[in-house]
Amino acid sequence: MNILHIAPGGSFCGIATYTSNLRSYFPLDSEFSHDFEAIPPKESLSQWSHAELYKWADELIVKCKDYDIIHLQNEFGLFAGDNLLSFGLKVFYRILCGLKKSNKKVAVTFHSEPVFLLSLGLLNFEEKKCAKLWAKIGKLFIKKNNFLSIVHTDASYKIFRRSGFKNCKVVVHGVIERDVKHNEIHPDRTITLSLFGYISEYKGHEFALSILDLLPSNFHLSIIGGRHPESYGEEIGRLLKVATELDLLRRVLITGWVAPEEANFHQKQSDISLAPYQTSELSASGAITWSLTSGNPVIASNVRAFRAMNRQKECMLLCHPTDRLEWVWAIKRLVQDQNLNKKLRDNAQEYCSMYSWTNTSNYHLNLYKKLFNNHDTMG
Repeated sequence: MNILHIAPGGSFCGIATYTSNLRSYFPLDSEFSHDFEAIPPKESLSQWSHAELYKWADELIVKCKDYDIIHLQNEFGLFAGDNLLSFGLKVFYRILCGLKKSNKKVAVTFHSEPVFLLSLGLLNFEEKKCAKLWAKIGKLFIKKNNFLSIVHTDASYKIFRRSGFKNCKVVVHGVIERDVKHNEIHPDRTITLSLFGYISEYKGHEFALSILDLLPSNFHLSIIGGRHPESYGEEIGRLLKVATELDLLRRVLITGWVAPEEANFHQKQSDISLAPYQTSELSASGAITWSLTSGNPVIASNVRAFRAMNRQKECMLLCHPTDRLEWVWAIKRLVQDQNLNKKLRDNAQEYCSMYSWTNTSNYHLNLYKKLFNNHDTMG
């Protein structure tokens, strides 16, 4: 059985990394063969006219003709270039319709939720366009069409089902398999907090600096990551400005983008991992899986996606996304309470074992078999 995986290429994008991990852990002796087709980067798509984007979509459909199953990874904006989101949805819908016309069996992993459905005010014309296209896309995902939508949490599942996606399955975000040893926290020494992942406003890096400002001087912060490769913003400069204004520069390290081995090194030097995300619309996070495998206890924002993970296994201490005092309390609690510290680390290890990429990839193979044989994939 031949599978074509369609996703962003390279190793700098979260979805590209997700797809690479998924493909890397498929067993070599599987009855499936797996090929890959890269979605061009936004920088390239931004230089194309509408007609050129449609032409690329049509050519992509033709490339799928020799495959039994097509698995797309989707994030809103992947197909838009510099155009409005509604146009990106048009391109995505064109691809899906072409695959349906070719009688292809299709799985799409949706890495984010349709947040535009929450903004349907009287004058929000762009959101209304997106909502209409979303409704048309959702109608394709029925068992009769052999179209399967994959989401990462039960909450996302409910949203997709309510918006018309009848054939939908939850697949928890896979966890990288690595071994980073934990170092015991010594309250009288330097205590290093860390954030892992691309610097984005919604991940709460500035909020983390405001937390550090309330902690004693032996607390330091390592920001393990840099600007997203498709961003032209001033994320790093803005963080340095805030750190300067708070007189925290000597206590803050910003690594910039790091290779996996460098990330291992910096996380090994850390004592507590933070994920102070400032959005409630998150569906899943590859960065949080790195934190869970860091060997450090994790404190994260009390948002829907992280609550869903904690329901599986209490692997994080959750705090209100904007309550600095609660975060300070939680950090000091982990420093002082070694039993809680150990419990979180042990639970994180169990969670990561449950949802390892080995298990996640094998689960996908079972989904492909059901899809190929037109079994009930609704679960």
